[in-house]
Amino acid sequence: MPLHAITVEPEQAARHCIIWLHGLGAGPEDFVPLAKQLKLPDEAAVRFIFPAAPERAVTVNAGYFMPAWYDILAFSPQRKINQQHLEQVSQEISQLIEQQLAQGIPSKNIILAGFSQGGAVAYHCALNLEHALGGVLCMSTYLVNESLPKQHFQANTPILIQHGRQDDVVAPSLGEQAYQQLSALGYKAEFSLFDMAHSVSPSQIKAIKAWIGARLN
Repeated sequence: MPLHAITVEPEQAARHCIIWLHGLGAGPEDFVPLAKQLKLPDEAAVRFIFPAAPERAVTVNAGYFMPAWYDILAFSPQRKINQQHLEQVSQEISQLIEQQLAQGIPSKNIILAGFSQGGAVAYHCALNLEHALGGVLCMSTYLVNESLPKQHFQANTPILIQHGRQDDVVAPSLGEQAYQQLSALGYKAEFSLFDMAHSVSPSQIKAIKAWIGARLN
């Protein structure tokens, strides 16, 4: 089954697309308000797509069913995860990207963003795509070691990594670790810390707007 998604269309024919992935136990509606808050220029004609993670049992949450991109088996200190789930949802996000390409939006005009668990999916998907994207935004998240590319090395895809200094859900050191790993491989990665917990702050949104704006052409 294809992923359910909330789509916010621009007033004119879309020229850019931002695909935004929510975190564990959340939903696509959590980030829909950002489509307006970012106040991107109308002439950029940005289509926003907010996919919904499937409902599945999450081991570390006592096996309760909730929206989850993949099962988390243990906190150690990164995450021990169900790799098959990650591969599957990454393929589904890749199919969303392919749909945008088929509709005439070039890969350089597509940005993939994700928060927390959604950010881990964004990493995995973007790093293993056949196309370089316009950018990848990874918020309060971590890089699964198995996500590092084996076949395709898309070092031309810029990556913005953001994390909260007071994050007690995903340690800030994991964001910095991802930055160091990707930089060592030659990726155009940036790393920023914000005075916040496991959340999104106004100053962060301002930084996101500037970063995305620089990639709209």
